[in-house]
Amino acid sequence: MIWAIGAAFVLSMLIVIMLKAKGVPNREKWPPISEDEFIRRCSPGVNRERALKVRRIISEQLGVEYDRIYPEQRFVEDLKCD
Repeated sequence: MIWAIGAAFVLSMLIVIMLKAKGVPNREKWPPISEDEFIRRCSPGVNRERALKVRRIISEQLGVEYDRIYPEQRFVEDLKCD
């Protein structure tokens, strides 16, 4: 189970690095959330440090504000990647 969570994060990071953002998430649909709220929205058992590191990488690579990254966002539909 733990290896599956780690593999999912690694896959997410690789996808983010390969994609480019064409915009920012809808500001009304995706208002800023704290790190604690981000973790509450993650799947049970997710490693906090790892999840926040992935959030930071997504923010940096896509040029999206850190506090507007949600665990349930989709790369193409919500973060405007293709």
